[in-house]
Amino acid sequence: MEQVAHVKMLTIDDLPALMAMETGIEDDYVVRIFDRLIESDSHQLFGLFQEGQMLAVAGYSLFGQNKFAMLGRLRSDRRFQQKGNATRLLEPIVDHLKRVPGVEWVGANTHLGNIPARRVLQKLGIEQGPVIHYLTLKDPEKLSGHTKGPVWNRVEDLNEKYRLLDSLESNALDMFPYECYYPFPYDKSLFTDDYLEESSFYLSPDQQRFVIIRNDTKKYDYSHVKYFWDDHYDQPGFFETLQDHWNQNPDNAGCWIDFSAQGFKNIPDLSAYDVQEPWILYGNWQHS
Repeated sequence: MEQVAHVKMLTIDDLPALMAMETGIEDDYVVRIFDRLIESDSHQLFGLFQEGQMLAVAGYSLFGQNKFAMLGRLRSDRRFQQKGNATRLLEPIVDHLKRVPGVEWVGANTHLGNIPARRVLQKLGIEQGPVIHYLTLKDPEKLSGHTKGPVWNRVEDLNEKYRLLDSLESNALDMFPYECYYPFPYDKSLFTDDYLEESSFYLSPDQQRFVIIRNDTKKYDYSHVKYFWDDHYDQPGFFETLQDHWNQNPDNAGCWIDFSAQGFKNIPDLSAYDVQEPWILYGNWQHS
């Protein structure tokens, strides 16, 4: 008689079962940092098991003082695909998060073209949100069509940084790009003293626009740009400001910029950028 599949939170003892999965991912970072993920207070991993074999793995990470939970790290054994294992694994994880104190939002970020993952999220009742275009400015000398101008004024005062974040009345991104690959709803719980101290704020000369640039590492080091309007090419000095920050951080591989769908359409020439396939953010606010 076939044993019923079950889900459990992973421990360090489950590493051999994870390594035995055939995922097709070479040098999987989840395997590489498994011990750190298991020991962390802000990450959890779960596995779907049947007869001692791990069929799928997934987990979540907590952000914003544990208010936001991002699902991710989903891998399935290719020998057991097309059996609904991703849904069978993620359903109890989402149910578990409903019981985790302080968690108010559960979401996931996936490629726009990843139809299987999007179907799973739909089955879980997680709502579709904004489409996000991740571009890395790699060759600024190839930029064209932008309005040139002076580098924007750097904001050093912590209270002024908070004031700028509070002053935002509209947000073309419809989210806050907290880290590379980790967008969340624009929420004050994400803005801590430490986070803002690590972020460089620049205010335009007319004080109508500001941009935040924070160094972030996702395999490579990036100047991660947070700009909440679609008028990148119309604002005098915007790109000069990005280049100035990059010059001050020469080890960075480029300026990672999150564009809305409209902002992406406004780019006259993509040759200066490394362009990723678009992503889409899913998420639900929890209702008690």
